[in-house]
Amino acid sequence: MNVNLHLRGDIERFINELVDNGLAANKTEAIRMAIVRYYEEHQLMKKKVEEEPLSQHTIEAHWNNPSDEKAAAFYLKRYIHEKA
Repeated sequence: MNVNLHLRGDIERFINELVDNGLAANKTEAIRMAIVRYYEEHQLMKKKVEEEPLSQHTIEAHWNNPSDEKAAAFYLKRYIHEKA
């Protein structure tokens, strides 16, 4: 795949620094390295989200919500005529 990019400002300076410091042989390789690095980080984040179980705090915050209980009692009392 061939792509033309016009980079300016900080990004252009950063790519030039990678080449000047010998971390990449040329600008194309520097950009390729950056894309690969971004892709790898994205894959790690995706894997982490998929594998990470919900914390007890998150579960409790969702299910033990006093304002939800008050709202439920209000609607039961008002619309279903039950004592809550």
